[in-house]
Amino acid sequence: MTDPSSLNPSGVLYLATWLPSTLHDRFSAWCDEHHREQLVLPGFKRARRFEWVSGGREDNPPQYLTMYELDSLAALHSDAYIEHTRSSGGLPDFLRGHIRVERRNCEVLAALPSKWWPPSPTPLLDLFHLNDDKLAVGLQEHINVLDSTAHTSADHVTVRIIDSEDNEPLVLLDHSESATDMINTITAASGSLRSSWRCAFDELSDASVQA
Repeated sequence: MTDPSSLNPSGVLYLATWLPSTLHDRFSAWCDEHHREQLVLPGFKRARRFEWVSGGREDNPPQYLTMYELDSLAALHSDAYIEHTRSSGGLPDFLRGHIRVERRNCEVLAALPSKWWPPSPTPLLDLFHLNDDKLAVGLQEHINVLDSTAHTSADHVTVRIIDSEDNEPLVLLDHSESATDMINTITAASGSLRSSWRCAFDELSDASVQA
């Protein structure tokens, strides 16, 4: 029998975006179609885009976060993905020279609940910058304990730690408006820089929907 947790995405393509406010509407309309183009590629399971609400880097926060949930990071090395990047038109003219993007190819280190796929739609995301690999390990252990005792599906909460080789670990806490208890628990355990985001786009690939 297949372990359901083995169906969870194990990779996240993470993009933080800065651009002038005058371009936000055109950027969002272009992104919606761009996300759908990516979702037809093998290994791409879900695309989400978030708008910054508050907290963290308030002096110069990225206005948007985009996250593609992947079967694994191998999806970014497939022939189909490489050909797509070569043949696509890239950024539209109105964005060139006006946009800055930080990209990270991340592995999922831990998740609560461990069997969280298929995902529950949640409108809000809290993002924690850990700035310390030891803190990430400690929080991973904390999440493992919570996973054995908590019933998070009723609260519509998913917690994940993601990490890449070239930057600090991140904690993604997806939640609904009413999930304050779990948020407070994770906040107390992490003690790290936090920002809040609201979901503006959320779609699954056709393959994920059919599964």
